[in-house]
Amino acid sequence: MPFEVQMVAHSFLFPSNFGGQEGMIAVHLVSCYGHAIYKECVYKHEWFCEPVAELLESWAGYREWRMEEFPESPVDLTFVSYPVVYEDIIMGIEWGMALSTVATILAFIVLAIMLRNIRQLGLVACNILTGIGTTLLIMYPVSYYVMDVNVCAPAMLVAVALAMSIDYSLFLLTRFNEERLDGRSITQSLEIALATQGHTIVVSGATLALCFTSMLVLPTSTITSMAAGAATAVLQSVLVSLSLTPALLLTMPRFFTADRMLGLTLDGTPFGTYRRASSGTVAQFGATIDRPTIIENPQPKKESIWAHLGRCSQRGAPVMFLFLALVMVPFAMALTRFSYVEDLTPLMQTTHPATKAFISISNIYGQDLTTPVQLLIMAPSQKAMASREWSLATCHMLQDLATKVTDRMHEEGHDYTMTTADFNGLMIFRGGCLADGLKFGVIDVMPAVHMYGMYDMVADLLSNRNQTATQVYVHCQVDLFSEVGEAWMRAVRASLPRPEVIRQPLGGHQDADSANYVPYGRWDDVEIGALHLYGMPLEQMDGAQYTLRRMPYVGLAIAAIVCIILGGSFGTALIPVRAVICIAWMLVVTFGASVMVYQLGYLEGLGIQALSPSSGQALFWISPSVAVAVLVGLGLDYDIFLMDSVMEHWQSGKDGKSAVVTSLDQAGTIISAAGVIMFLAFGSLLIGASPMINQLAFHLCVGVLIDCFVTTKVIIPCAMAMLDLLPGNANFWPRKPPPALTEPTVEPLPPLRRLGSLRNSLSDNARRSAMSPHGVRSMQSPA
Repeated sequence: MPFEVQMVAHSFLFPSNFGGQEGMIAVHLVSCYGHAIYKECVYKHEWFCEPVAELLESWAGYREWRMEEFPESPVDLTFVSYPVVYEDIIMGIEWGMALSTVATILAFIVLAIMLRNIRQLGLVACNILTGIGTTLLIMYPVSYYVMDVNVCAPAMLVAVALAMSIDYSLFLLTRFNEERLDGRSITQSLEIALATQGHTIVVSGATLALCFTSMLVLPTSTITSMAAGAATAVLQSVLVSLSLTPALLLTMPRFFTADRMLGLTLDGTPFGTYRRASSGTVAQFGATIDRPTIIENPQPKKESIWAHLGRCSQRGAPVMFLFLALVMVPFAMALTRFSYVEDLTPLMQTTHPATKAFISISNIYGQDLTTPVQLLIMAPSQKAMASREWSLATCHMLQDLATKVTDRMHEEGHDYTMTTADFNGLMIFRGGCLADGLKFGVIDVMPAVHMYGMYDMVADLLSNRNQTATQVYVHCQVDLFSEVGEAWMRAVRASLPRPEVIRQPLGGHQDADSANYVPYGRWDDVEIGALHLYGMPLEQMDGAQYTLRRMPYVGLAIAAIVCIILGGSFGTALIPVRAVICIAWMLVVTFGASVMVYQLGYLEGLGIQALSPSSGQALFWISPSVAVAVLVGLGLDYDIFLMDSVMEHWQSGKDGKSAVVTSLDQAGTIISAAGVIMFLAFGSLLIGASPMINQLAFHLCVGVLIDCFVTTKVIIPCAMAMLDLLPGNANFWPRKPPPALTEPTVEPLPPLRRLGSLRNSLSDNARRSAMSPHGVRSMQSPA
């Protein structure tokens, strides 16, 4: 091989920016069956990908062997490929799913404390498994026939199904157990739980599903597939909670209600003893399905800390509102500095060898090798592409394109000059047209390149099998994901020649190359073909910009959904408005905190990788886009649960201030437990090594804590106290207050909204119980 050709190859494989000590050997793999190795082997693991996987494993094995046999060797081998990179991403997501599953154990411990019956954890487990299983069964044909499902969608699906199943089970079973403790039969308790908490579950599930559905308008398949999976998971969680749980309770009533020693006995089983209370009535752990339990000498319940907190917040409501507004200011200011990155590295595990190799190759060879931008040129025919005239005309077009891009960048205020050397392909190399030769000084090495088959080898890599299309690598002199890099990509796209005439077949015979061909004009009186600029940086830039540009419309759609569903459910005008304001406050604080952590590095001093800025000192664009719908749904979940209880107490004759305090006394601990469970489920994702998963987990953890311990405990009581000062019935306008009741357990109140036929099936005792507030119960035993 001539020395000049060796120098060309050496300058590419061993760049001088690292002293020529870092080098690369590129291996191009082609399937013997004509399949696309890249896509099929990364995403679908087809059968013909096995040799590729075996080759990668053998390379990794060789590297390990060489490091063991030659520990003092100065040569360090690193293997990286796109299948390995995407496998790294998939492993990070699967690891996050595994951590979330492990955190379920801690969530079940909290559930056991709240339910005081370990046996009922079986009901929750059945809900979770059934909800996830049915959702996967639905999404499988959707992924096969309707849309491509992103690899992140299953993780999102499982997390949402897990969270909602636990929340809905907690709401339903705690109310069921409360009614049982008040001495009601299993049938009565279940009817009341379905009539009250069933309303909460239906409204919450419908709102959350519609919030996820609104994200389908976003033009990114990653987000739309995640949204479709999450919406399906929510609906399945609602259906399973309202059908499977009651069915199991009615099928095995004695088993699931035997709570002596937290259910760690044989009571309610064929091996247990059927014990009776001294008065001859059935004891609580052995109750039948229709007979009530008599609770003798009930102990008065002390007011909870959440009721005290709500009452204290109401006393200084104006001051508290001012304080909350001041708290929001620094987070809002930080949010104005929000920026995002579109690189692949936030999706990759920080500790994985493939990530280090990917970053190392990017640093050595630039992004042209790891995330290239390419120009696809589709020639009019195979004959045209093989001609010298087409090669020259295409080269001159690219040289002119460099000038246009430079002018456009200068017009936009960017100090950037694109040169002809930024194009490399079959027709151009280092700015010169290969049809005129490849010269080093005065020596033309092009004949040697043809003689040794190097040109044909490169042509096989850059062209399709039919030799009717070729790709040109387009070099960017700055970071492609920076502001200037994105402006450069837009300038290249805008400067491409535009079609002038469309030639349609007019009859007679035309070959496949020319049928329905769209030419881009002529260069040097030669048709060059169609041009398409593509590459992962362009896909990420377009996806991020289109998504974030439409997010305000998604936010307005979510706000409208909240107002319509909550307004129609509660029949009031201000409850949905207050809910939207609370959600907006929570989102500002949550995303402002994420900017402080992942952009400004406020917690970097802790030395925790998951709470430190990642690549680019910015947030990955997908994490806040996905977090919005989840945070809105979870916030509304707890808001609706609390307001259902508030409406119940208001209908019993309490004013707004007293109703919310009483509701906090009864539901505050349940909401806090649900928040702790969600925090454990999402917080486990912070242990993972994927920056995108870490950022998403941080958003969800902060948002859940704010919803459970600030919004429901402080903001809602303050808002209701402020509105209670207005004339009339501002909190519940336009609904009219119910008549005052002197004996709430004797005279039934106007019925709450109920679930279908359950409203008519309630017995008189159950109906009076459902209408009376949770803790304001008659002390006399049911007849």
